[in-house]
Amino acid sequence: MAMVTRYTIEDEVGRVLTDEGFFSYEVDDALQFRCEDEALEEAAAFPGTTVERFERYSTFPDFFLSEAVSVDRSAA
Repeated sequence: MAMVTRYTIEDEVGRVLTDEGFFSYEVDDALQFRCEDEALEEAAAFPGTTVERFERYSTFPDFFLSEAVSVDRSAA
């Protein structure tokens, strides 16, 4: 296990952006970004949102969750 830094996008009432592209109070469903710049770029599409940094333990420290989502979105 390793400690990893991740970023999420939150709206003005504390809901997180999910991988389905909507906001939810379910933090476990949050879209996580490994790179702050990528999170900031995505947040630009949602006025009034902020990028929040957090740390968590991960079995796969190099797992890049947002990369799979980015590829799916660019293919659409």
